Amino acid sequence: MQINYLCPKHADWVYNNPEQALHVMARDEMQGTMLMQSGQFSEAIPYLGCAFDIAVILLEVDGGENSAMTAKIMGLTSLLEETYFHLKLPHHRNAIVDRAHTVISASNNIVNSNVPLRFAV
Repeated sequence: MQINYLCPKHADWVYNNPEQALHVMARDEMQGTMLMQSGQFSEAIPYLGCAFDIAVILLEVDGGENSAMTAKIMGLTSLLEETYFHLKLPHHRNAIVDRAHTVISASNNIVNSNVPLRFAV
């Protein structure tokens, strides 16, 4: 199962506007976290998921070398994993963990081998 939260149009916007996307990512993470903390798990997923996809794209834009973005991806993965746990969606929970693992592993391989980075978003 592959989970994506951003549509192609919005993903393209992130690629073309990475500085603005950083602010949108922070806003979405904050909104999703607030919804999650108030028990509105279903409503939190779109915000946390979009923040996750933005972080993945921004890591790619930075050539996989941004340790802060790697940490952000892991933090968002944890929030999404917990949200899916509360919603009793184990396949979604596993899918987001697998995707994060794939992204982080690819980033580590790219940094070590100097190959151009392209993640599936």
